[in-house]
Amino acid sequence: MANALINHGYKIVTGGSDNHLILLDLRPNGTDGGRAEKVLEAAAIACNKNTCPGIQVTLDIQASLQPKATLKEFKEALAGEGKHQERVAELRG
Repeated sequence: MANALINHGYKIVTGGSDNHLILLDLRPNGTDGGRAEKVLEAAAIACNKNTCPGIQVTLDIQASLQPKATLKEFKEALAGEGKHQERVAELRG
């Protein structure tokens, strides 16, 4: 599969694959992992999104996350955010 993707112009970050796992950099093809994930899932192909080396935006987002945050902490953080509260009130109508 990796060779077929390389032949179609996709960049394999790992250079190839010895098994069924490959890591594609989709940026040169003008798309991202979220779009690819939806298309692949529609075709019944399981996938996930991973960070490719050199993607600064994703690295910045990951650095800002608190990996040990609980759902309760997340809800409490949102509860104190004004824009979130306005949107909740709007949805509740």
